[in-house]
Amino acid sequence: MAAGLMLLAALAVAATLTSCGCGASSAQQTPEPPPPPPPNPSIPTFDGARALELIRTQCAFGPRVPGSEAHERMLSWLQEQLEPLTSRLLVQKFSARTPFGGPYDFANVLALAGTSAGEPLLLAAHWDSRPVADQDPDPANRNKPVPGADDGASGVAVLLELARIFHDQPPPRPILFAFLDAEDSGKAGSPMPYMGYCIGSAYLAAHWPEGWPKPSEGILLDLVGGDGKPVDRIPMQPSIHRNTIFDLGPEGHSLDANPQLVNAIWSVAEQRGHSAFVRQTCGYITDDHVPLIAAGIKMVDIIHAFPVVWHTVDDTPEHCSADSLYQVGDTLVHYIYGQE
Repeated sequence: MAAGLMLLAALAVAATLTSCGCGASSAQQTPEPPPPPPPNPSIPTFDGARALELIRTQCAFGPRVPGSEAHERMLSWLQEQLEPLTSRLLVQKFSARTPFGGPYDFANVLALAGTSAGEPLLLAAHWDSRPVADQDPDPANRNKPVPGADDGASGVAVLLELARIFHDQPPPRPILFAFLDAEDSGKAGSPMPYMGYCIGSAYLAAHWPEGWPKPSEGILLDLVGGDGKPVDRIPMQPSIHRNTIFDLGPEGHSLDANPQLVNAIWSVAEQRGHSAFVRQTCGYITDDHVPLIAAGIKMVDIIHAFPVVWHTVDDTPEHCSADSLYQVGDTLVHYIYGQE
């Protein structure tokens, strides 16, 4: 579901965002915020434009849905990208059914970067896309696959750009990348675990590969590249929470599992002046972090809950933003390199 963004959650999480012009006099206006801190030459720069190009490349394969040629091509490309950038690579293949059929061939891709000493950090995202655009306002589109630009490709793009940065300037701790498959093939009401979402992360949690480090904490990225703008053909239906602002509020399971890491990430974002990171929670969302939390890894999900194009055929690169990708990537870079 863009990471298991359940419809029930959508109904429950209708947080209202408002803005207003107060017509205050110059004496009453809010003071200008302080300038961001000067750049630290020891911390590398995250390139949002490069990450946006990586979204376009993924979407050019077509929707990466189970059993498709695009899915196979994406897996090969992902390995090609990671092999020269990381010190170790593993393709964890498995077969599974989804609420839409199967069994299908799936694969989680793990890779190691950074130093060999210290506590490893898990960075994760799902690389598949949803087989049906079930939230599209046009019934004729609801059996079409979702292009998955924001929902899937954006998290992968940020991780790949981080892998390039880590290769050029190794971070001060080990990083385990997990590119997770079979996240977005769930269906509301399915009797399968997590309603058929999060299949890849659940498989990894239950079959941790021998000889690979198992981090105690980690960060999941999902829906982190959208531009947050309305789309003319998609109405703001009262029954569906459509978010027309790119904002990243702390997620409920994340706050329960690792409030310290949530606060650390959002504090870095605030120090960097990244307005997308807000402190208003986005509710509890079933995403790939949930099975990993259950397996003892204290995960934090950075997610833009319910953008306008979520689970529609308009989830395309045209509705993604280099600035959104930069805010997320720059925050992670400064969190990782800024640690003592």
